[in-house]
Amino acid sequence: MSSSSKAHVAERRGPLEGLRNMSVQTKHEILRMAMAIAIGLGIAVVLIVLTAENPGEALSYFIAAPFMQTMYFSHMVEVIIPLMMTGAAVCIMFSANQFNLGLEGAIYLGGFVAALSGIYLVPDLPVLGPALSILLGGLVGFFIIAIPALLQYRWKANIVVSTLMMNYLCLYVGLWLLFDKFKDPASSQHTYPIGASAGLSILVPGTKIHSGLILAVVIVVAAYVLLYRTRFGLSIRMVGQNPSFAKYSGLGVSGIALVSQLIGGTIGGMTGAVQMLGLYDRFQWTTLTGYGWDGVTMAILAHNNPKYLPLAAIFLAYFRTGAWVMSFKAGVQIDLVKVFEGVMILFIMAEKFLSGTYRKMVFADADRKRKERAAEGSVGA
Repeated sequence: MSSSSKAHVAERRGPLEGLRNMSVQTKHEILRMAMAIAIGLGIAVVLIVLTAENPGEALSYFIAAPFMQTMYFSHMVEVIIPLMMTGAAVCIMFSANQFNLGLEGAIYLGGFVAALSGIYLVPDLPVLGPALSILLGGLVGFFIIAIPALLQYRWKANIVVSTLMMNYLCLYVGLWLLFDKFKDPASSQHTYPIGASAGLSILVPGTKIHSGLILAVVIVVAAYVLLYRTRFGLSIRMVGQNPSFAKYSGLGVSGIALVSQLIGGTIGGMTGAVQMLGLYDRFQWTTLTGYGWDGVTMAILAHNNPKYLPLAAIFLAYFRTGAWVMSFKAGVQIDLVKVFEGVMILFIMAEKFLSGTYRKMVFADADRKRKERAAEGSVGA
């Protein structure tokens, strides 16, 4: 084929060449994601219309709240920070096929230890003080996840059951320490105030957007580099995708799975510390935070690839902020957004969802490529 003929074919294909060259599997995953989101949003809209006194006003807050006031946008960014951090932690663990659900406990006690550090160890030490507190929180998360991970490694304990039990063990130990050892007598359920210099600095004056955002971005980038740009990351993904092949390749499957969980636990403890030092002036959590479960949702949306975590975090935080504003402006329950997220995740996880469409897409793609080859052959002739 002459160069002019090739140029003619390329021009005829137009600017959609990248989309056309995308694999059928990728196109199908994008379609499944879009359909799951559309179904979830549709159900949420129906519930809002049925329950709100003023459906139009409620929908406007749900859809556009982050752009209405600086405070609302600031809240969205606050929500993004733990979503990205816990999402990175779960992506690493799930990439090794380790369904460790112990981040809730790691986050809770990580935040508790960071608060104690800010009260008693470094209350008047700026910059280095918060950094030390976050590292201590990460260390706590490391040891909390290490217990069920080692039980699995050494005695084949069920990781799902042991980590769920560990979450509540962490909660009750934390509550005992809070009420029996560290509670401020002048308050009902709070510790003494965290030192003024021990908290995270504010990045945007007039908002609560704190420097934890920078750490969240760093952790997401580091998680991506670890999983997709290092030999150890390749080992983690090999263990997750095919442990038998990884074993026969000479990899220590159990050891790699253990390390992936320890990394995730460390990030979980740091998440609790960042949330505590960034948003609170004293420790006051009396229940599990829910951030660990958010990490599971994030990993599912990102397909265990940290590269997609920022987009997934913005997406979830956007609608959570809308639901939050709608709850006190229009009187609609904030839990409605959980219905949206639950329905969306159910459809994303359903392996047979749009399976018939996938077969049709495969046949259509094969037919398209056959016609393109025939057209190129005729041009060359």
